[in-house]
Amino acid sequence: MIRDTSRDDYPLSDFMSTLHDEAEQPLIGDLNHDISQIEPPKTANGKRDYRAIARFVGCCVSATSLGWHDGCIGALIPYLQLYYGDVTDEKVSLVFIGSFTGYSLASLLNVAMSSRLALGRLIILGAVIQAVASMIITLRPPFITIAVCYVMAGFGLALQDTQLNTYVARLPGAATKLGIVHAAYGVGALLSPTIATVLMQAKVAPPLFYLTNLAWCVASVAALLTGFGISGRASLKAPSQATSSRERNEEIASLKTVVSSRAVWAAMLFNSFYCGTESGEAGWIVTFLMRERGGGAASGYASAAFYCGLTSSRVMLLPLTAYITEKRAVALYAIIALAMQVLIWTSPLFIVDFIAIATCGFVMGPIYPITVSLVTQATPHGYHPGALSLVACLGQSGGALFPFVVGSLADKYGIKVLQPVLVTLFALMTLLWQLMPSPKAGLRLAPKTAANEEDVDSNDHES
Repeated sequence: MIRDTSRDDYPLSDFMSTLHDEAEQPLIGDLNHDISQIEPPKTANGKRDYRAIARFVGCCVSATSLGWHDGCIGALIPYLQLYYGDVTDEKVSLVFIGSFTGYSLASLLNVAMSSRLALGRLIILGAVIQAVASMIITLRPPFITIAVCYVMAGFGLALQDTQLNTYVARLPGAATKLGIVHAAYGVGALLSPTIATVLMQAKVAPPLFYLTNLAWCVASVAALLTGFGISGRASLKAPSQATSSRERNEEIASLKTVVSSRAVWAAMLFNSFYCGTESGEAGWIVTFLMRERGGGAASGYASAAFYCGLTSSRVMLLPLTAYITEKRAVALYAIIALAMQVLIWTSPLFIVDFIAIATCGFVMGPIYPITVSLVTQATPHGYHPGALSLVACLGQSGGALFPFVVGSLADKYGIKVLQPVLVTLFALMTLLWQLMPSPKAGLRLAPKTAANEEDVDSNDHES
């Protein structure tokens, strides 16, 4: 939890009442107004703005779709190798290189695309690209085609990830809403390997599992269109030419200067290792348990246990995180996760390893939402698309690159290399967190500028 709860009591019961449009309600506001005191959006006749609620729901559905896509690959890897016959660990890890390529392309193009297309359109475009990639995989193409599809999927996922984080991070009560969105991601990542394991035991061809991915993409596009509409704008009111020009200049400035921010470059490095550990654990732990611990088909549920911990902790650990402060909380969580990896490395018992995997996921859950929120607190409003684009896309690039490294090493030395690699990544991640600046004391915000006064005025007259 990113707020100082002594100043900002934001119960979940008030959650639906504070959904504001990202375009009208910037994160940087008035020092004299607590976030929890901002009135909910109203239409001209005084009714609640259900369109704003629909946008947030669309972001949650999109996040669930992302989690479903990311969660399935770990459970599918052993079965893809059996289905295609000649696919080695190194070759199967090409799907991670495909994701790395897609995320890297998105990190280079996302800010430029953000200055030309509406935020909602970019999220919808990302969901459509992800859907096309899933549809091609369901046709059971050669394995190398699946790796190419993961380039497309990685690009689409990166667009969605960056834009939905940008939108939600600018909402009032952003810390709670980010936690909910990332919990939605965790739900998808939890259910995906569970369903995949059940279907693989029923002898379903692994590529056909991506029909479920396609279904989630269709649901995501429908939900996002309901919220953002064809125009893709977060506001029902078209922005003025002056506002559009100002926002475009802010985004151009962010692209040139955002990496000079200590919070941003530290978050980029840290998030790369974090995503590497998360994807490495979820992507290869099933194979590790099958080969090194004799877990058999039950190993497929280990990935689900990891994401179960990841999902639940994003709600359950909110009070603890607020109590001990974000900086100390993440350091503590990283150390515990490191200890769990050492336990998995040294213990030959399947059940002990299974519990350690779930515990590792549990303590890792709050880390990513905290990082995203800290970046938005440390950077000006206009810099958020650039900052979150770099942090999210480069972070996910690390999440694709490190599993590929594990696959390449496993092809030569065996899957037993997984734990030494993860222990090393967790140790580096713990050290890199010390570079992050301490967060502000809650989401108390900067004084109004002429620019954001214009935004607030437009909200006051929203129809």
